[in-house]
Amino acid sequence: MATLFGMLELNKRSLFASQHSLQTTNHNISNINNPGYSRQEVLLQTNYPSRYAVGMLGNGVAVASIRRATADFYTRQLRGETASLGEWDVHCSTLSQMEMVFNEPSETGMAHVINEFFKSWNDLAEDPTSSAARRAIVGSASTLCETFRVMDQSLQDLRENLDKQIEQKVSDINGLLKKIADMNARIVETETSRVEANDFRDERDRLLQQLARISALAVKEDEYGAVDVFIEGANVVHRSEALTLETYRDDDQGLTNLRVALRGDRVPLNISQGELSGLMESRGGYLQDARESLDRMAEIFIQKVNEIHRQGRTAAGSGFDFFEGSDARSIDVAHVIRNNPDLVASSYSGTGGDNALANDIYSLSLAPISDDEPYTLNEMYQSTVSVLGVQSLNAQNMLRNGEMIISNLEMRKESITGVNLDEELMQLSKFQQSYEAAARVLSVVEELIDTVINMT
Repeated sequence: MATLFGMLELNKRSLFASQHSLQTTNHNISNINNPGYSRQEVLLQTNYPSRYAVGMLGNGVAVASIRRATADFYTRQLRGETASLGEWDVHCSTLSQMEMVFNEPSETGMAHVINEFFKSWNDLAEDPTSSAARRAIVGSASTLCETFRVMDQSLQDLRENLDKQIEQKVSDINGLLKKIADMNARIVETETSRVEANDFRDERDRLLQQLARISALAVKEDEYGAVDVFIEGANVVHRSEALTLETYRDDDQGLTNLRVALRGDRVPLNISQGELSGLMESRGGYLQDARESLDRMAEIFIQKVNEIHRQGRTAAGSGFDFFEGSDARSIDVAHVIRNNPDLVASSYSGTGGDNALANDIYSLSLAPISDDEPYTLNEMYQSTVSVLGVQSLNAQNMLRNGEMIISNLEMRKESITGVNLDEELMQLSKFQQSYEAAARVLSVVEELIDTVINMT
C-alpha cells in the first residue's frame, strides 16, 4: 500500500530528475562557445506504477537517458566539403607564392629582363663597333641569367617547403588517427554499460572533422559505437587500433616524387582531396610545370643564341658560345665573354660595320621558336604567367565557393545541434521551478511523518 516513506522515495526521484536536468542545462550553457559541442537533453520517463485495490498509483519520474542532438547528414556533408576546402586553400596559398616568384608585371620581372636583353642586341646592331654596347649586352645577359637562377631557386625552395608540409600533414594524420582510436575505446567502454558517451562522441566528431580537412575519408560506425575510418580504401582505424602513414621518395622519369603510404607498404595512397592532396598536387602539378617551362626557356636561349654567336667573328677571337649551362638553374654568360666583352660578336664576317649577327639574335625575339612551338620566347613566358594567373583565379573562386558552402552547412547543423541561449534559460527556469516544487512536496511529506511520529 502507499506509504509516506514511499512518497518520500518518489519525491527523491523527482528531485534527482530536476537536478540532472539543471546540470545538463548548465552543461549546455557552459559549452555555448565550444566549437563542435552538441546540445544535450535529459529524457524523462514515467516510473512503472504500483497496483493497489483502489487502482494504479504512479511512482513518479525517472531519467531514461541523456540524449545528444545529432545531424548526421550535415556532419557527413561537412566532412566532404571540408576536404575540398582544405585542398583549394592549399592551392590558393601555393599559387599566391608562385605569383610572387614570377612578379609580373614589374620592372624586375622576367618579361622586362628578356626585352632588355634583346634591346641591347638591337643597340649593338645600330652601332656594331661600340664597346659600350657590348658591355651592355654582357650586363643584360648576366641579369637575364641571374633572373632565371633566382626564379628556379625560389621555386625549388617552395617545393622543399611543400615537402616539409606534406611530411607534417602525414604526422598530423597519424596523431589524429591515434586519438580517434582512443576515443573509440572510451566510447565503447562507456556505452557498454548503456550510458551515452555524448561528450566523447563530440570529441571524436571534432577529430574526424580535423582529419577530413587534411584528407578525404570515409567513416562507418559499428554496433558497439566505434567507427572505422578509411582513407582511399585503407582501413586506418578499426576500433581501438590505428595504422600509421609514412612518406617515401621514388624516381619517375627523372623526377623525384614524394609518396604517401601505410608504414611498411610501398603502395602509394592516391590522396584525392584535403590539404595533403593539395600539397601533393601543387608539388607535382603546376609547380613542376612552371619549373619545366623555365628550364625550357633557358634551354632555348642557350641553344638559339649560341647557335648564332659561335658563327661570329671579332678582332678579339671567334667561335665562342655566348651562354653556358643547360637549364634555368645553370644558365650563365660564358666565362670568356664575361671576362672580355669584346668577344661579343656583331657580325659573321668580322668586318667593322657588319651587324648581321646582332640583327639575327635580336630577331629571335620576334620569330617563332620552331614549327612545333609557334610562338616567340616572350610569348612562351607570357603564356606561363597567364596560365598561372588563371589557375590562381580559379583556386580563389573555388575557395570562396567552398567557404560559402561550409558556412551554409554549419549554420544548418548548428540549428539542429547547437545551443540556443534563450531556450536554455527557459529550460533553466522550468527545471528550477520543478526542483523547488519537489522540494516543497518533500517538506510536506516530512511534516506528515513528524506528525505521525508525534502521535505515537
